[in-house]
Amino acid sequence: MLFGIMTTNFSNEQQYVTELAKAAQQHQVEVCRFSPLQIDIKTKEIQAEIWDSEKASWMNKTVPLPDFVYDRSFYGLTRETTEITEKVNWLKKQSVFLGYGLPSKWDVYKALKDHPLLQAFLPKTVQIETAEDMWTQLEEHERIVLKPSFGARGTGIYLLERTDAGTNVTMTKKTETYKRLFQSKSQLNKWIDRLLQRYSYLCQPYLELATAQNEPFDFRILMQKDKRNQWVEKGRGIRLGQKDHITANIATGGLFLPITAFLQQYRDVLPLAAEQTIHHILRTLPEQVETTFHRLFELGIDLGVDRSGQVWILDINSKPGRKMIEVLYPDQYDQLYHSPILYSQYLAHSLLKAGE
Repeated sequence: MLFGIMTTNFSNEQQYVTELAKAAQQHQVEVCRFSPLQIDIKTKEIQAEIWDSEKASWMNKTVPLPDFVYDRSFYGLTRETTEITEKVNWLKKQSVFLGYGLPSKWDVYKALKDHPLLQAFLPKTVQIETAEDMWTQLEEHERIVLKPSFGARGTGIYLLERTDAGTNVTMTKKTETYKRLFQSKSQLNKWIDRLLQRYSYLCQPYLELATAQNEPFDFRILMQKDKRNQWVEKGRGIRLGQKDHITANIATGGLFLPITAFLQQYRDVLPLAAEQTIHHILRTLPEQVETTFHRLFELGIDLGVDRSGQVWILDINSKPGRKMIEVLYPDQYDQLYHSPILYSQYLAHSLLKAGE
């Protein structure tokens, strides 16, 4: 079996991909890594790098199309180019993808917002296409959050707040918070228009998802399919952000904490009803998302709890990171190297059984 890892940048997840390739040898599986641009539709080959166990390094090699593809490509705040889209869509018809990913956050929201078991936990979300759309939301809520439809890692998120002096816009870049006051509507309109020319944005009411000390926090849960095609929770933890930041993202200065340690310090933030709700969401959400869209292998689920105890689904990521497992469950991290191979073997058996 040839197992392909598709990535837009070989320097991303270097250790994880290399250790996965080593683990695959225990299952008699060969691993290559490649970028979407290295797919040659005419020859049905890929200019890839293949793991050489004898030399303990990645070696350039032209390979046939992989039997299975693990998509770990990241495209930032915009979608992939037309050339990449064409090549990836073609490959999806030739090879078996472990998971087919999720569309934009807007498409995911529209698909789930009327689900009877989930709709109560989704913050009201609207798509911002013009500055006037933003003003409608700001006048209704006074504090709103703008999020890129294709964003990740807390990038490109803005908090807008109406004041007597105008509109404050707050953003966090790396570990620093930046604020700008727009005194006139026309000033803010120009800024919004420039933003919307570059990226697609969504708007949500600002939620009080912070401790009494105004430190933002949320729950990160990693779910993966096992070798029997069952969703399994691999671990959960708290992301605790810096005081007065908009989000708890690690990329903007947040840190991971075990849930027990967090609750010892902040006892009142998770009532029993919220714990039961989280259990309900994790039991319902993965299967519903997969049923609505396409096969998935893993999900990173971010849940928030506001100061009234209401649980909110903040994000559903079909290409989650593993930093939380590395930090909070280091003794279990090695298992993650085997998970994609074991799931691909399930798929191989399933396809063989179906005669495909």
